[in-house]
Amino acid sequence: MIPRYKALSLAMMALFAFGALAAQGASAVPLTVPTPLPKIFVTGTQETGTTHKFLTLKGNVVCNHSAYRGSATAVSGQVNEITLTPEYKECSAFGFAKAHVTTTGCTYTLTTPTAIKSGEVTWGGAAEQIHVVCTTGNAIKITPTSIGISVCTQSIESQTPTSGHIVGRNAGTPTEMDITDEVTVKGIHYKGTGGVCGNNETNIDAEYEGKTTTLCYSDEAHTVRVDCTFS
Repeated sequence: MIPRYKALSLAMMALFAFGALAAQGASAVPLTVPTPLPKIFVTGTQETGTTHKFLTLKGNVVCNHSAYRGSATAVSGQVNEITLTPEYKECSAFGFAKAHVTTTGCTYTLTTPTAIKSGEVTWGGAAEQIHVVCTTGNAIKITPTSIGISVCTQSIESQTPTSGHIVGRNAGTPTEMDITDEVTVKGIHYKGTGGVCGNNETNIDAEYEGKTTTLCYSDEAHTVRVDCTFS
């Protein structure tokens, strides 16, 4: 009985240790900035040579210029939530060479990410860490045009995508540290109106892909660079 008891105890201890390590690996990791700052400001620009894509069964939207600006409150040098205002230009959609993407009244909110390893984190759709937030009556709208005339419209309203993720990584520079993020968010809801955009039905199959480099600043004018890293 004693050897069996010892074996069982060792097995339970091993499981407990494994569970503790797993919990540690899945811990939340805030963005870290210089401690004296009460607030930080960020600018994100898509990585050179890449595009940002909105993929649906109705067709795809591809943008050659994608960027965002945002701000966040820092508490003791840690940022747990950040709000980003996106901008998309030079886009094509659903087979049309030109498309306008308007984001008026809409932002992206990211809450505290989950650690993957040192210097690398993830915001997960299933973990409800990624949010599209639009004020009443507003939505992100995609409008392809032909000869300057609107063809149809797809709208993306407030929501929390159900799957996919954003992976954030530290990316050092000779001076300040910045971060990169790689987006593969799935389960996005959208509604199309007219033509190739859809027949006013709500779909849940959209995906969003893109790579961005984010720089952090201490001032709203975005002139004074500061470090921003994941532990």
